[in-house]
Parts: sequence; structure tokens; C-alpha cells
Amino acid sequence: MLNPHSPALSQSPSFQPFSWHNAEVPPSRKKVLAEYAQDVGTGVATLLSLIEYSEIEAVDERPLLSEVDRGTLLRLAITASKMLARVAEEDIDVANTVKPL
Repeated sequence: MLNPHSPALSQSPSFQPFSWHNAEVPPSRKKVLAEYAQDVGTGVATLLSLIEYSEIEAVDERPLLSEVDRGTLLRLAITASKMLARVAEEDIDVANTVKPL
């Protein structure tokens, strides 16, 4: 068994957080907002697609999703969209308060 304090073990982290950008892209607020938009936009589109599919593929005139599940997914899509809008609004506010040199 390896000693965790052994100098032979690498000190580099074993986990790298996921990013849509290449590692060479420098960190910025724009980068964070773009990644939030990618994740939230895709998630909301998926939720709405599930709801539509449920209505189209109804079995015996009953949708695949119950009214409760449909409502839950709609509220999740609304909340996620509002969250993304709030993050964008904060980013816009920060950009608008920066004084030119």
C-alpha cells in the first residue's frame, strides 16, 4: 500500500472541473456567463421538449407526464430561466459600472 505522504505521489489534483471552453481561454465573467447560458439553455430546452413529447405521445388520451410532474418541470424551467437572467443582469450591471481609464 502506498503511503499518502510519499514523495512519489503526484501533487496535481485528480479532478478538473468541467468547462465548455478550452483550457487556454482565460477566466472571465463573459466565460462564466456563456457557460451558464449553455447549461441552463440546454436544460430548459430539454425540459420543454419532455413536456411537449408527453403531450404528443399521449396514451389513451392521457399524457405520459402527470399534471403534477408537468407542473414541476415547468416551474423548474421557469426558475432556471430566471436564474440565468439574474446572472446576466448582474454581469451587465458590473460591466456598466466599470469606469473607463
